Amino acid sequence: MRPETFRKIHPHLRRGLHGILIGLFALSLSASQPALSFEDRLSLQLSGRGFDFATWLLSVWWEKLILDTAAPQAFLDEAAQGRALRGFLRHLEAAQQAAADLEHQIAGPEPADPATLEELRRRWETEHRKVKALRPLAETILAEQLAVLLHREGLTFLGYPIPPVNLRLTPMPNLLVVSPRDRIVQQAALPLQADLTADEMDRIERRVDGAFNVSSLVVPLGGLALYPAMIMETPSISYLTEAIAHEWTHHWLFLWPLGWFYERPETRTINETAADLVGKAMGRAWLARFYPEDLPPSSSHTDSPPAPEERPAFHFGRELAKTRTVVERLLARGEIRRAELYMEARRRVFLEHGYVIRKLNQAYFAFYGAYAAEEGAAGVEDPIGPRVRRLWEQSPSLRAFLFRIAFITDLASLRRALGEP
Repeated sequence: MRPETFRKIHPHLRRGLHGILIGLFALSLSASQPALSFEDRLSLQLSGRGFDFATWLLSVWWEKLILDTAAPQAFLDEAAQGRALRGFLRHLEAAQQAAADLEHQIAGPEPADPATLEELRRRWETEHRKVKALRPLAETILAEQLAVLLHREGLTFLGYPIPPVNLRLTPMPNLLVVSPRDRIVQQAALPLQADLTADEMDRIERRVDGAFNVSSLVVPLGGLALYPAMIMETPSISYLTEAIAHEWTHHWLFLWPLGWFYERPETRTINETAADLVGKAMGRAWLARFYPEDLPPSSSHTDSPPAPEERPAFHFGRELAKTRTVVERLLARGEIRRAELYMEARRRVFLEHGYVIRKLNQAYFAFYGAYAAEEGAAGVEDPIGPRVRRLWEQSPSLRAFLFRIAFITDLASLRRALGEP
């Protein structure tokens, strides 16, 4: 058909032909490309904000390959290793303080003095260079110290932990957690860049909530069980020891059913709660063995009941658990907006008591509820956390606990392991 003939076709018929052609084109696209998943559509909304794990892993593994060959920690005795690690942490603290001072100067109400800014930049660059130079040695020292503890717990083969302890101290990515508004469940989780400010986090959440009618939250990560494990850079030795032990536990559990089915909600809660319990116990044992001066006093020696006339202290975990319980009841009745208003009111109560929660919503509980080693976000009626803790208390050793929990992937099998009817 020539173009002039087509132009003479009746307008309604021409529109119909256009519709048929467009429909055929759409069908050809759908046949060649599967429908985008929710995670794919979420990624498109956050284009340019994601964290590139492949590039990170390639760069880290190249360095680790060289370090494993050199084994610099082998030339230092235990005391020298302790001094080297503390030196690294001092420089890290100085670098972070210089960065904070620089940000404070730039964000201040008055124009910053150029000479002051230049001095702060030089201080940060100097300390940052030292941190970068000392970090590989610090990582190998930490890995070797945890290996010593794991050997003592009977979690090694031929003297080596399986899997080997492998970590990287690094600025951590953030995580966008998404939950439906009508229930508390982690629908998706997407890693984001490490350098997001609070207002950028809020803009991302508003964009996602508006586009998909969901509840979202950007949360900072303290550790991530990649291999090597990503561990947040911090000068706190107590935090580092607990976080590294926590992430190694995830690596160990990955070899067993509890790790294979991590994406299932019940399995994820059991897995995270177990890693929390092991991380806290190993972290404390780590300090007692290598850094006793940093070991905090046992809570059993420091806690004393309040005097009868004193007002009971505000207990964050119990109050958070009560909040979740009320929210779940409201959502079960379909009162979504009321539940969201209640969570915001409760967030302000926490703020008044000194607990800064940037946003309290369904996504907050979906993420933090998986960490049920203590009372809190999992709710008052949480059936998993107390049972995992009971299994921990009944186990004669850390090793025994891990080999019991490794095969438990849901609430039903957890109940059976505890001998419940």
